[in-house]
Amino acid sequence: MARHPHIVITGVEHWGHTRPLCAFAIKAVQMRDVYVTLFSHPHVYEKVKKEMSRGFNGPGGSERLAQFVRVVAVDCLAVGATRRETMSLELLRYFESFMALYTRLLQEKPVTCYLTQTEFAGVPAPNMVVLDLIVGPLGPMLRNYPKNEAKLAVFCSGMAAYCYSCFAPSENGGPLHFKEAAFLEAERTGRDVNDVAEDIVYTYGDGITQMPGLPKMYLWEFDPQDTTALTKGVALGALRLAMYDTYDSCDELIMTSTEAYEPVALAATREWFAETGRGVWAVGPLALSDSKEAREGEVAQSARGTEIKKFMDDVVEKYGEKKMIYMSFGSGFWPPVPDKYEAFIDVLIEKRIPFIFSYASPIAQLSDAFRARVENSDVGFLSQFSPQQTILAHPAVGWFISHCGQSSTLESVSAGVPIIAWPFHVDQPANAVHLTDNLEIAYELYEVRTGNGTKPTYRTGKAPVGTLEALRAEAHEVLDKAFGEDGARKRANVQKLRAQILRAWDKGGSAEVDMTKLLDRALA
Repeated sequence: MARHPHIVITGVEHWGHTRPLCAFAIKAVQMRDVYVTLFSHPHVYEKVKKEMSRGFNGPGGSERLAQFVRVVAVDCLAVGATRRETMSLELLRYFESFMALYTRLLQEKPVTCYLTQTEFAGVPAPNMVVLDLIVGPLGPMLRNYPKNEAKLAVFCSGMAAYCYSCFAPSENGGPLHFKEAAFLEAERTGRDVNDVAEDIVYTYGDGITQMPGLPKMYLWEFDPQDTTALTKGVALGALRLAMYDTYDSCDELIMTSTEAYEPVALAATREWFAETGRGVWAVGPLALSDSKEAREGEVAQSARGTEIKKFMDDVVEKYGEKKMIYMSFGSGFWPPVPDKYEAFIDVLIEKRIPFIFSYASPIAQLSDAFRARVENSDVGFLSQFSPQQTILAHPAVGWFISHCGQSSTLESVSAGVPIIAWPFHVDQPANAVHLTDNLEIAYELYEVRTGNGTKPTYRTGKAPVGTLEALRAEAHEVLDKAFGEDGARKRANVQKLRAQILRAWDKGGSAEVDMTKLLDRALA
C-alpha cells in the first residue's frame, strides 16, 4: 500500500455539523496527498457522498476522490425506537461500531461500509482523528485505546464565543461552565452526576454572563425557544459532561469560525489552549467552491432543486434582485408554536414578498391549510431540503431568516446576505446578538419567542408582548426596515465583512495558514 498519511473523521447525522466536516476533508485532500476515512451516519450517507463529489469537480478531481477518500456508513440505526430514544441509542451504537472499525484501521485492515457493503482496502494507521463534538465521548475512549498513536482533534462547528464560555475553566472566565455545579450537587445529594447534569442543562437562571467579544446577557437568553420537544429525553446532560472530557483530552481544536467574524473569542480560546501547549485552528469559512459544477451538485441533492432555481430566476425577472427572503431553521430545530411562523409568513404573503421556506427538521409539521395558503399565494415556495449555499448565492435573495446556527450564519455572511434572526438554543442567541449589535448586519425577532424567551433581555430590559398581533406588527416593522434605507446600510456592512471573510482562504490568509500548520503538526 502507498504510505500516505491518514485522517479519520467522525461524521454525525446533523447536516449543520456534517457539511463543514465534508468541506474540511475536501480541503485536506486538496492540500495534501492524504487518505481520509469519513465515517457517516446512515441517514446522511448519500448526501455526504454527493457533497464530497461536489468538492472534486475540477480536472482530475474524480480520480483524486477515488484515490484518497473513503466514505463509510456506520451501523448505528436504532430500529423500532421512539424519536426521543433514537438519538441516545444511536449514539451508543455509533460509539460501539466506530471503535470496532477503528480497531481495524489501527491494524491497517480493510473496513466495510454498513449500507453498501463496499470493502475499502487497508491503508496506513491513522495519524489524526477528527471528532465532531456530538460524538465527543469517543475522545477519552480513543485517548486510552491501546496502540493508538493518532493525534486527537476536536472539530467545533459552533460559535467560538459560546464554546469558550461553556468549556473553558471558570478561572479562565468560562461563565457557563456547569461541570463543577453538577459534581457538587451530585456530591451533596448522592444522586448520579449524569442525572444532575440532565436537570442542570435545562435550567436557565437569572444570572448575567458576558462572553468574549459580546455584550452582557441573562442566562435565560440562551434559551429563547422551548426546544424540549426536540431535546428532552436524549441524555443531553450526560453528553454535555462528556464534551468537557473531550476538550480536556484533545491535542488540537479545529474551529469552523473565522478571525474576521469573532477575533476576540478566538484569541481567548488560543490563550486558554496555549496553557497546555495545544493548538487552536480557525479554518472557516468551510464552504465549497462557487463553481457552476459545485452549485449544480448541491441543487441535485434537493428533490425540488430545479424548481427552486426556476422560482428564484422568476423572482429576479418579476421583482428584481435582492427582493426574496430565504427562511430556514436548519436541519434540527423547529418553532414549538406553529401559529407564530404561520403569522410571520402570512405577513410576507400580504406584503407580496417572495420567499422560500425550508423545513428540514424531523419534527416539522405543516398544516394542510398553511400549505394551501403558501401554494396559492404565487409568492411562496415550500421545500423540505433546500440547496442553501446555492440559494444564498442567487441574486434573488435579499435576506435570510435564520436560526443563526454557526454554519448557516457563516454561509450567509460569506454570501453577503444579511440576516433576520430567529434563534432557538445553544450558540444561536449569541450569534444573533453578535450579528445585530456588534456587526450591525441583522435584525432580531423578539415576538416569535416562547418559554424563557418571553423574559426580558439584558440589553433592552424589555420582554416580548407575546401576542400574534404584536408578532405581526414586529414583522411589518422589521421587513419595512430590511427593504428600506436601514436595510441597505446593513447590506453594505455585510458586504464589507464578506470581503474580509473570503480572504481567509487566500494564500497567506488566516484559514489557509491555520490549515497548513494543523496538517504539518498532525501529519508529521
